Amino acid sequence: MVLKLAGVKSNWELVVFYLISPFVSETKHRFSRSKILGRNYDEIYIILSFLGHKKKPTSVEQTIQKTLQNMRDKGWIEFLRAYSGDYELTSLGYEELKRNKDNLKAITNFSNAELAAVRQIVEDRNKE
Repeated sequence: MVLKLAGVKSNWELVVFYLISPFVSETKHRFSRSKILGRNYDEIYIILSFLGHKKKPTSVEQTIQKTLQNMRDKGWIEFLRAYSGDYELTSLGYEELKRNKDNLKAITNFSNAELAAVRQIVEDRNKE
């Protein structure tokens, strides 16, 4: 089962938007790397499976960091302090997050049956 989402160019950018969305709002755009990397990676594997990502990522933290750098290069994120891990969505980044709200809702509204099916897929892949 693969979820087709509108306008998604990068599974990992959508994953990062998913991870930072609980920490940002219309008036608050700051977030920290430690908060987004402190999540359960099984959740990320499930999202990626839903998006049709073929391989289980071997270095999730490095991939998230690279995605943050790509998002910075697009002008969506500013690094506030390079080594502290503090970031801020720019106005462009917040607009991109809002454009992906429906996609993010689709991810968070998986039914229990869908989640169970994808967990099984992830477990099967992990055994390979």
